[in-house]
Amino acid sequence: MTRGSLLFGGVITLGALGCGGTEEKKAAITGAADAGSIPPDTATPAIPKVSDFPYEQHLPAGYRLDVAAVQEPAYHGYYNGGCCHGAYSALVKHLADTVGAPFDQLPIDFGKFGGGGIAGYGSICGAVLGGVLVVNMVVAKTAARTAMLTDLMRWYEGTAFPMYVPAANDSTEANVTLDFSAANIAHLQVVPRSHLCHSSVSSWCAARGVAANGGDKLARCSRLTADVAGKVATMINAYLASGTYAAGALDATSSSCMGCHPASSHAKPVAAGMRCDVCHSDKVSHHP
Repeated sequence: MTRGSLLFGGVITLGALGCGGTEEKKAAITGAADAGSIPPDTATPAIPKVSDFPYEQHLPAGYRLDVAAVQEPAYHGYYNGGCCHGAYSALVKHLADTVGAPFDQLPIDFGKFGGGGIAGYGSICGAVLGGVLVVNMVVAKTAARTAMLTDLMRWYEGTAFPMYVPAANDSTEANVTLDFSAANIAHLQVVPRSHLCHSSVSSWCAARGVAANGGDKLARCSRLTADVAGKVATMINAYLASGTYAAGALDATSSSCMGCHPASSHAKPVAAGMRCDVCHSDKVSHHP
């Protein structure tokens, strides 16, 4: 996919300006306008702006993200700003490199606030949050976007992490005692059953017998960040291919809980779409 698409009269022309960035695009358009080849008043609208939201409209026909090209930078990005930064920056940088504007106008460090469940608070996993931000900025259809955001969190809750094996371990990765090699990584995997950083990290560290502030936790979460970034790229590609998206079903145990505790209940309402069995294992164990 050639970087730097340009809109002329609503038609996407790829490679019209080679690999130049937004500033080069502006200069080329301005020069052409000065020479009289295009009307000056059409120059500015031809360059997508950050305010032209959502950004699906700026993706060339047939565009797909390269999943592998997203995962390795996400892994390394974790060590340069945390899980949210790793996922967000890898996805946005890839879009900027392959599409150009408006992605190349976005602050690449925007996701650094989300590390550790937002400033280390332990809420939503930062890698999921970074992915949510990118899906939200790209996907135009409300129903599909909602389904994708729901599906990302449900997938996270039910997936055994970590899976990704980096091409080269990050140079800052230290104090790791567990074997994260390709041959052994499956033996380190744990299903978090929650999209919350607190539960996800705590359950994994307890299962593996390591500290939550040590190198093993960092090694796990950096690889998990790559897993999530790759999943987001895959989901966006699926949506771009079909124009639709359907979320996976809530797990069977939690679905039975929601049947007894709908949001419409006045006695014991539940307003959630997440798994129940992490926080309420004593309750769900009594369900059939």
